[in-house]
Amino acid sequence: MKAVTTTLVLLVILLITSACGISDGIAVLDAWARPGFRGDNSTVYLTINNPSNQGDGLIGATCDVAGGTEIHLSKMDAAGTMTMERQERVVIPAKDSVELAPGGLHIMLVNLGKNLSVGDTFPVTLEFQRAGDITIEVEVKQPD
Repeated sequence: MKAVTTTLVLLVILLITSACGISDGIAVLDAWARPGFRGDNSTVYLTINNPSNQGDGLIGATCDVAGGTEIHLSKMDAAGTMTMERQERVVIPAKDSVELAPGGLHIMLVNLGKNLSVGDTFPVTLEFQRAGDITIEVEVKQPD
């Protein structure tokens, strides 16, 4: 009986951590996207928490609602113009968090296959060097 109880507890923990976007210590929190129209672009923002003793790296993302996904960094150039640079890797230091937020790092959804309206949700799979793939649910919200 004790083995059955232990197995059930472990299964529940596994299901809970999967639903929250947690894998190998990496936790993905507060994921949201901007509304967008079919054929246009949108952005995904989130926070990645790495409580482990080893760093990791976000190296990609995939999403069925867009023709492509890219990790970008928005920044101001010397002339005062906002630009975006594609990022091949975002370092997630050990025992630290990285925020993908407006005006900085973000996941660009290129060529939306459908409209994204406030309240919609959709899955995004994040690819990490160490933790592997983590699929999260993203909610479309109006920016504050």
